[in-house]
Order: sequence, then C-alpha cells, then structure tokens
Amino acid sequence: MAKVLRHAAVAAATAALAGAALADDSSSDRNRFQFEIDASYVHADSPLGAWTDGGLGKLRYAETNDGLESTRVFGQYRGRIANALSATVIADYQSDASSGIDVTEAYMDWRPVPKSENQQQIRFGAFYPPLSLENVDLGWQSPFTYSYSAINTWLGEEVRPIGVEWSLHRRLGYAGSPHELRAFASAFYGNDPAGTLLFWRGWSLHDRQTRLGDTLPMPPRPIFDFTGAVVGHAPQSVDPISEIDHRPGAYAGLEWSYAHRVLVQLARYDNRADPYAFSGGQWGWGTSFNQLGLQAGLPWDLGLVGQWMQGDTLWVQGARADGTLSPFAALVRDDFDAKFLMLTRLVRGAHRVSLRYDAFDMHRTEGQPAGLQSDDGHAWTLAYRYEHSARWSGGIEWLQIDSARDNWAFFYASYGAPKHAAETEIRLQMTLRVGATPR
Repeated sequence: MAKVLRHAAVAAATAALAGAALADDSSSDRNRFQFEIDASYVHADSPLGAWTDGGLGKLRYAETNDGLESTRVFGQYRGRIANALSATVIADYQSDASSGIDVTEAYMDWRPVPKSENQQQIRFGAFYPPLSLENVDLGWQSPFTYSYSAINTWLGEEVRPIGVEWSLHRRLGYAGSPHELRAFASAFYGNDPAGTLLFWRGWSLHDRQTRLGDTLPMPPRPIFDFTGAVVGHAPQSVDPISEIDHRPGAYAGLEWSYAHRVLVQLARYDNRADPYAFSGGQWGWGTSFNQLGLQAGLPWDLGLVGQWMQGDTLWVQGARADGTLSPFAALVRDDFDAKFLMLTRLVRGAHRVSLRYDAFDMHRTEGQPAGLQSDDGHAWTLAYRYEHSARWSGGIEWLQIDSARDNWAFFYASYGAPKHAAETEIRLQMTLRVGATPR
C-alpha cells in the first residue's frame, strides 16, 4: 500500500510535468526548472557519532565526516498545465544514510480563479504540511540558517503526507484591510511510523530531508536476556513515510496575519496510526501534536520567528522486529515538546545574520520504565549568509547541542556512551543555483 501510494503520487505529478512540457515546451512562464548544488566544509565534534551512520548522536555529521561534503544537490520543476492547475516535482541527491537520487515532493496544485474574497487552493500528492515558518525557501529549505530547528528537522525527517490538502485565504473586513485569514485541512495516508526515529534517537538538528523511498538508520535496538540484562544490539531502520494500518491521518490549521508584519499559526496533526499494526517490517506509532507558530517584524529591521510543538506518540514496548509481540508487550506513551526562537536581520539586502535558540524534551508518561526514555536538551545556532547574486551564495554556521538521555549510558555502555553530551558543528557552505530568481 505504501509503495503504491508513493508511486501514484510521483507518477501523477510526473505525468502532469510531461503533459505541461509537451503542451508548450518553449514557454518559460509555463515550465520552470531550478537546480541547486550545496557544497560544505564541515568540522563536527560528537562523542556519540552521526545518526546518519547509525550512531547515537543528534548531528548529521561527526568527526569521521570532517572535510568537504556535498550537502545537497536538488532540482525543482514547476509546470503550468492550465490556468489554474500546476505540477511540482522536487528530487535530490544525498550521499549519506539512504543515499542516491530520490523525490522529496511530487504534487499537483489547483488554484481556481476566485469569484469572491475567498481564494481557495487544493494540493494532492506527496508534500510538506504548511507547518513551518522557518523552511520557506526553494526546496523546503531555510533562508536563515543551514541547519533547521529541532521542530523542522523532525518534520523533514518523519512527516510527509501523501494525500489531499484544502486551503482558503481571505482578507478580513474592508477592501485593503491589513487583516488576513488562512485556513487549511488535509486527509492523508502514510506517516504511520512517524515518531519512531524521534523516540529511538531523540531530537536532532540538521538539514537532511527524507525522500519518499528513504530507509533511515536508527541506533541499534538493545537485546535483553531473561534477567533483563543487555546482551547485544540489533541494527534497525525506519521507513517513516510508510502506510501500515490503512487508516487516514489528518491535520488542520488556522493562520492570522496583519499587514505582512505579524503572523500567528495554530495547527494540529494526527497520523491516527494503530500502534499494534505491522506491515513491511514497520510498526505503527500513533503520533499527534499541537503547534503554535509566530512570525513578526521588530524594530531595527529585526525579524522574529518562533514555533512551539507539544505532542505524544503511542507505541508497543516489547514489539519484535518480525512483527510479533513478546509476553511482556505493553502499550506505552511518550510525550514530546520542542520550541525555538530565532532573531534574524537582513543587512543591505545581501547579508543575513540569524541567531536561534532551541529547547526540546521527551519523557514517558504511561508505561515502564519511566526514567530511561527521557531526552532533554537545548541548542544554539549562529549563522551568517551572503547572497552574492541569484546564482551564488555562501556563509558559515556554528551549531552546538547540549543534551542528556538516560538510556545512552544504560543501554549503550559498551559503546562508551555518556549520559550527557555536547555536540558541535561548524559548516562553511557555498551554493550554486541555476534557474533561481533573485530574492
């Protein structure tokens, strides 16, 4: 089911892409290709290793990755099939975790000409929910920093619905009123394992986006003997976009904005997954959250961006990798919470400096053991970006994560894992764009 959904989403958008190109392959306003190559020099320091290599750390890179890295190579196509119908396909190449070329988004977009103040839009396919106030650039990237906040890192890792989304935008009050309202809602399939990586590895901060066909590594699962002692570790992985229980999930939200200076968003997401469902080597994780987002213009040309997410995930402790339950299997609940505030300033139209603070937490609220599943920490990110032209840009970023997990020392003592870890990463990045428009 999951593979059928993915193939259908990609095939629909690709067919639309081809149809648009055949309809008028010489029209630049009808068909548009954009490409980006990101190359970075990375220096990382983590006692836990990189999670992309199956380590326990929260960074994408570790000491073994020091040097030149091809951070991301991606292309985006947007084609207009008719006046109100368009298609979008975004594909990229990644060299870590589940490497190779794959698709991150593929969807069709219908925007009928409004006959009233209500402007409606319908998307169908595979896409990101409109829950990020940070990742608003080409290819669902951040124009502020190179590494995303903990919230948006996780959204990029495990939240990618395949379904349909409706939205409505309306100006409130009189003509020219600064008040605007937007509502959106979606029903989707996929995302049933969402929460798996968040639990086993914990929160993370990086810029790697999961593609529709990715299988991601996770820290190895502890193997216990009959006394409860850890006698080994089994490798494990997750396919976060899988459909397992054939029950649709949903999300919905409401946004209010004022004069393009203030925006507030309230949203709720629920994958409605059955924790006892198993298919294709994956278990369902019943994950839901509420979110509050804020964006505001401040004095001295400062911009403020903030998000707060609070939710929980239900899963079966004692579930085996072969889809069976041990005699001690029981449903458990883990609550998670994350928030960030970012100040950013654009200087002379080309230089941007951004400072972000993240705080995150996960802890068990139902089931045992309660004390070994916590994930508590915070992070600082400081970034400078220079937009030399529409084609070339570059910058540098410093990121530090301080966090603690009880199960690091308990389950992974043989790995030399501490209970508390400070991880840092410095990245010097150069970006080449082809077909992109000036900002």
